[in-house]
Amino acid sequence: MTGQICIVFDLDGTLVHTAPALNKAGNDLLLELNLPPVSIDDYSGFIGGGIPKQVKKLLEFSNHDFTKSLDEYIKRFKEIYYNDPLYKTILFPDVKKVLKELTLKYNNLALCTQKNEIPAKIILKNFDILKYFSDFAFGDSLDVLKPDPRMVHHATKNFISDKVIYIGDSSTDLKTARNSKATFILFTEGYRKKSVKEINPDYYFSNFLELPSIIRDLEINW
Repeated sequence: MTGQICIVFDLDGTLVHTAPALNKAGNDLLLELNLPPVSIDDYSGFIGGGIPKQVKKLLEFSNHDFTKSLDEYIKRFKEIYYNDPLYKTILFPDVKKVLKELTLKYNNLALCTQKNEIPAKIILKNFDILKYFSDFAFGDSLDVLKPDPRMVHHATKNFISDKVIYIGDSSTDLKTARNSKATFILFTEGYRKKSVKEINPDYYFSNFLELPSIIRDLEINW
């Protein structure tokens, strides 16, 4: 029965703390525009909708008119970010240990992220966790992003699975799980903007070492 469970992970704010590198790229862009920098706490609030939305929110926050140049700013942001996506980026505690444990028991681990393939794979390879995932949906894999369920369907397209668990850190991830009929487990230490109660996940955890037991409990109850 365990092979029938498909476990899908978000990346930013769930497996890795990527806000410092994204914040740096955003501030480098603002510097080029002669605008003041934003704090990492403020920037963390922009994460979750993909780079185009991040850049739009950043410029809105900075009161900069982007109506004629948004695509240009997005392109420049990507150039800066792709040059150094590892800046102060870290794995959340015990992520690698838990991924290894889950891989030993469940064959179907997938990644579903708004981050484009190039920077995502740089991060996954750097922390030696790419090997734990059998399939992927990146921000440039389709012409849609989360919460569109096609992202999850793409990430799991090669799996034979009747039960899907989706693990993420935000309201966008909740919507993605609901839209794709997946059970949602919230990682509380990421970039969520709402309380756990407001998000209302099926399950939640703050320490990755708690995750395997949550999945085992789910498996028993199914």
